[in-house]
Amino acid sequence: MRYESVPPVSRDDLRLALAEKDNEAIHRALVGLALHDADGAWVQDQCLALKDHPSWDVRAIALLCLGHVARIHGTIDLDRVLPVLRSALNDPRTAGYAEQAIDDIEVFVTPDQGPHT
Repeated sequence: MRYESVPPVSRDDLRLALAEKDNEAIHRALVGLALHDADGAWVQDQCLALKDHPSWDVRAIALLCLGHVARIHGTIDLDRVLPVLRSALNDPRTAGYAEQAIDDIEVFVTPDQGPHT
């Protein structure tokens, strides 16, 4: 595995990638937004919207990015996110990504943080 710096991207980059059904561009846009967009709740919503994407690798990156949001912002909507992550544990292709996101949530999000946003 090799670390690569992920540059910021615009929300339009994600919209375009989704419209073009370009999975690699979706990956880059999701990770770029998860790591750099100031609105973690918006990024979370984009990731959750992809939970049923036909491509397992897009679903996996969306799950991974939920963990990034939790780590970077210290908050996430536990009531919406945890059921999605737990469900993804049942798919061997996405289970590892879901486990990573759950680990990030357990480390970086306080359960009694007030409203889960």
